Amino acid sequence: MKNATQQFLKYRPNARYIERIEHRPNSNYQRRECMNMSVIEAKNFGTKFITGWLIDDYYESINATPIIHHCWNIDNGVHYDTIPIKETKYDYVMDPDVYKFYYHEKVKYTTQVFYLTDKNLKNRNGRTITEEEHKRFIKERINNV
Repeated sequence: MKNATQQFLKYRPNARYIERIEHRPNSNYQRRECMNMSVIEAKNFGTKFITGWLIDDYYESINATPIIHHCWNIDNGVHYDTIPIKETKYDYVMDPDVYKFYYHEKVKYTTQVFYLTDKNLKNRNGRTITEEEHKRFIKERINNV
């Protein structure tokens, strides 16, 4: 598990690192359509649809680690991804709270991409998620378990 993954898990109390992901390529897979593809896979094969994050590598050019929303499937306890090309650089993190809201200046939002620096988690607009907002999010998630 990457250090960035360990750090990200501290911000997401219901998230869980997935150690092993099988690659089961689907030739009909459409780029940027992981949600639709995972739902179709679940319908067609009776598997479960999983939502979470891909933890990328650190990029010096942006001084951050991108964390990208992603969906995949689980079949009898085996997590698998149907992307056409096997990608091994990502850590997979399952997170039932992907669509839970954060707030910024009283505006609710979800994000499809985070950027993790050595000290902060930022949303896709580059705004740092405040410590107070992390505490609210964590308290809300723990109380709803």
